[in-house]
Amino acid sequence: MRHLSVPSHETERWLAFCRAKGWLDGTGVVALEGDRRGLPLTEAAPSDAADVWQGNAVVDVEPRAKGPAHWRERLPQELHHLPSTFWPSAYEIQGDVLMVKVEPEVEPHETAMARAMLEQLPNVRLVCADDGVEGEFRVRQLRPLLSSDGSMSTRTQIREHGVSIWVDPSKVYFSARLSTQRLETLEAMKRFRKSLGRRLVVADPYAGVGPSLPLLLAEPDLVQGYLVGDLNPEAVELLSLNLDHWVRGASVFAPATVVCEDALNWNQRPEFLGSTDVLLVNLPHNSLDHLSGLMPLFRQLDRSLLRGWAIVERTLLSACPQRIHDAVSEANGRCEDVSVEEIKGFSSTRCFVVFQTIIAWD
Repeated sequence: MRHLSVPSHETERWLAFCRAKGWLDGTGVVALEGDRRGLPLTEAAPSDAADVWQGNAVVDVEPRAKGPAHWRERLPQELHHLPSTFWPSAYEIQGDVLMVKVEPEVEPHETAMARAMLEQLPNVRLVCADDGVEGEFRVRQLRPLLSSDGSMSTRTQIREHGVSIWVDPSKVYFSARLSTQRLETLEAMKRFRKSLGRRLVVADPYAGVGPSLPLLLAEPDLVQGYLVGDLNPEAVELLSLNLDHWVRGASVFAPATVVCEDALNWNQRPEFLGSTDVLLVNLPHNSLDHLSGLMPLFRQLDRSLLRGWAIVERTLLSACPQRIHDAVSEANGRCEDVSVEEIKGFSSTRCFVVFQTIIAWD
């Protein structure tokens, strides 16, 4: 059967492409030699040498034998009498780490469950019980259950928009749900760069592991320099590791500053004052409250771009633009426009929003 041979790190991109074209057969991806994967193609897919494959070969290999449709079918026979409602109905995967909430009644069987999940999901290396989020940094309490290679480390890499990002869900909060927002941040900065006619200095005081940055740094002639950091030292360690990878071989960025410090203290650092053209504020429970303390970071000699994310009570949603206007006005700036857009619901009474404004300085 024909399979498209692609590098393993490009598997998801090519799966999405073939699926959208209707060229993907349902027999499953197979492992090939040389760290490549074979994507099963339908008869409707183009010929082997078609330009659409971008130089990737089409090979004839045996299709993957169809296995159980769900991990529960891989449980030991003595557990098959338990109803499907007994087992977790959902899980989350970051990189090759799977996280699942385990109810007390399931705990005696958690190792069998983890083994079944590893057998069903070949791209998963480690299965962890998720005991909930705790602490100032919203870090998951993860309990490793079983690993396919013996490694119990929760540090892993994810791929987003073609870029690898080091994460560790047991030490640092990371949300894949803002992936589309990061694309929109890139587009907003490109438009702003065009209006100013020069490269931009971007500040991200709540950067976490830095997922907002790789798209920005890779865009030609967009970023002059960056000022980024986080209060969580574990996040800053991964942020620095990621930046070393993202900027390797790239043009020199100036400034290129990474700090582990409360962002509300940044306005006490003379070297940070008046340094920034673009400010990203992603501390959703406190973003709007922190705006006044972050305004001194702006250059204030030209227009500036403020973009952030917040969780707000629905009853207070209409007041958000005025809160942004007030913070800017106190810093002697003027909002040329303010947008506050709901991204998704957060609870029955609160919602998650993205806000943005262009600031002119008087």
